[in-house]
Amino acid sequence: MAGAGYKLFQTGDVLTAAQVNTYLNEQTVMVFASSAARTSALTSVLAEGMVSYLQDTNAVEVYNGSAWVGVSGAGDVTEVQAGTGISVASGTGPIPVVTNTMATAIDAEGDLIIGDAADAFQRLAIGSNTHVLTVDTSVDGKIKWAAPAGSSGPAFRAFRNTTTQNVTGSTWTKVQLNAETFDTDSCFDSTTNYRFTPTKSGYYQLSGALEGEIQTTSTVIIRTAIYLNGSVAAQGVRGLAVGDEACSSVTDLIYMNGSTDYVELYGFITAGAVNENFIFGTTKTFFTGVWIRS
Repeated sequence: MAGAGYKLFQTGDVLTAAQVNTYLNEQTVMVFASSAARTSALTSVLAEGMVSYLQDTNAVEVYNGSAWVGVSGAGDVTEVQAGTGISVASGTGPIPVVTNTMATAIDAEGDLIIGDAADAFQRLAIGSNTHVLTVDTSVDGKIKWAAPAGSSGPAFRAFRNTTTQNVTGSTWTKVQLNAETFDTDSCFDSTTNYRFTPTKSGYYQLSGALEGEIQTTSTVIIRTAIYLNGSVAAQGVRGLAVGDEACSSVTDLIYMNGSTDYVELYGFITAGAVNENFIFGTTKTFFTGVWIRS
């Protein structure tokens, strides 16, 4: 009978047919070439608890009274299925191959994986040297490599050209800087307002200098100032003269809002001189500025 238990045979014991059918046949691992061969051989003698080994699939199975099942028990794991980011080959065995699809999406050094929808992703190839990751809602994935935002701003140098500028004594007067050495962003108006209006907000280093024509025997003072939006923002070193000419300069670091603020160079000569003029020349009367940082 099936499931007779274990018997320790002694020397001289008689092995009966029943013992062969139970202790020996039903309690050994039978080897068959395939499940078909097993079915053919055991059709009339199947009994719960039989164990077999199939050579074609290398599987050890047990008969549970109604079917042959894996020795781990029926229904433990019948299939490995794919999920988000996971692919499966041979999901029902005998040996499933599980692959991380995020890892296989990478095919070059420096690749990044970014999400492009719910439970979806894509490969982002490495960018160029010095490029940075940038959010851009117009591209698929919303992230891209791009050149960093500009780290520089406007710069200019304007000067008084061709003729001297006559001024009223003891009166602050805007210097009419009517020529430019350079103007990187076309921010300086050298024809009408003679002012610098930046296109980018930030801190600007500004410097100005003027040389005045005096021609007097008495002491005359010449001064410079930077005006921000029409008001004095910084005054420079004053120059004293008894002879023909005197010089004055000013420098300051000023924060300016792009396109809403403007700066101008002003000059002052005390009354009493025979001639009260701002002298022209690239190195005599000029105004210069450069964006430093935000």
